[in-house]
Amino acid sequence: MQTLRWLRENWLQAAILAIPFIVVAASWDRFPERVVVHWGAQGQPNGWAGKFPGLFVCPALSVALAIFLGWIPRLDPRLRRDPDGNGRYLAVIRLSTTALCSFGGVLIAAEALGHHFNIPVLTVNAVLLLFLVLGNYFGTVRPNYFVGIRTPWTLESDEVWRATHRNGGRVFVAGSLALLGLQFVLSWPHLMACFIVFVFGAPAWSYLYSYWSFRSVEARPEDPDR
Repeated sequence: MQTLRWLRENWLQAAILAIPFIVVAASWDRFPERVVVHWGAQGQPNGWAGKFPGLFVCPALSVALAIFLGWIPRLDPRLRRDPDGNGRYLAVIRLSTTALCSFGGVLIAAEALGHHFNIPVLTVNAVLLLFLVLGNYFGTVRPNYFVGIRTPWTLESDEVWRATHRNGGRVFVAGSLALLGLQFVLSWPHLMACFIVFVFGAPAWSYLYSYWSFRSVEARPEDPDR
């Protein structure tokens, strides 16, 4: 009964987890003994694995992420005190990250069956869409110890946490949209350079912004009425 109830309430998550397993099981006898599991920046295969580990690594990672993210509210003291505060955001994280892993599993299976795609382009776009979705919800994340922009200063002050996540959300959304559009006008090497700068620069900016925000809060004069 509990399993059926979970499936009714989490049917989309169940479908995301099941799709790569179904794809692999339906075509198991058609796969070669070795499959490509990694590609270079120009799309050239440069990593192989046996059929069993190669086809199941991404689907298994997707299941592991779903389990871990489902357990976070029980592990985090702040989330236990406010179980519904981050429920929506945790659900978005769980669905989007497991969808990315399952998508990777389906791509590996499709390539092994002879259906060739531009893997680097698809991967970059998938990651940008993930950042776009997560950034859109950043402003709703309440303070906790597992998800979000966790720095010494955001964990110290709820006000700094809120300001940092609102700002970080704008950066992630704007950067993702910009790169999704620039791919039509930039060459692939230039787009990859911008993507790498964004992937490392956006978190670095959020880290520095949290420090600046904390110093701004500290610099305020104390309220004499307190």
